[in-house]
Amino acid sequence: MKTFHAVGSAPLLASPSRRQPRRHDRILAHLRASRLDQELAAGIASWRSPIYAARALQLSGDRHRRALARALERLLQRAEEPRRYVMSAAAAPCRAQVRDAKPLIVLIASWLCSDEPVDAQGIARLVVLMRDGAGPFYVRSRSDALTVALLHVANSLAVED
Repeated sequence: MKTFHAVGSAPLLASPSRRQPRRHDRILAHLRASRLDQELAAGIASWRSPIYAARALQLSGDRHRRALARALERLLQRAEEPRRYVMSAAAAPCRAQVRDAKPLIVLIASWLCSDEPVDAQGIARLVVLMRDGAGPFYVRSRSDALTVALLHVANSLAVED
């Protein structure tokens, strides 16, 4: 069985009988994902409740990490493609911001695809940033807004030993 790394959840998951959150907690974490992601990104400890721990494990799981890495790669591709005027519900990325932050985006995507443990708060910050249609991934504000936001994500992804 694969070991999951959700930094900060050790006290909750330390007992052998509670290695994984209960099914009920996992379902609630999935249903409340958006709000829980915002709270985890803001610094709420994942060990605060079984639902936070369940969401932290979902965020830091291999499947979610790889999906985020693919989403980052798609954003890079869309920023490099010639502009097309197609009706779509998906927000178009701010090409200049994404191009400027490309090295950092590639670094974060490769980190997510690695087997290195990452902090759930960092993943939550990335998810919140990517979901924000009025944020620096999609709207140009300061020229370095996306780079600065991704530096905060990268710093919070790092797991301290």
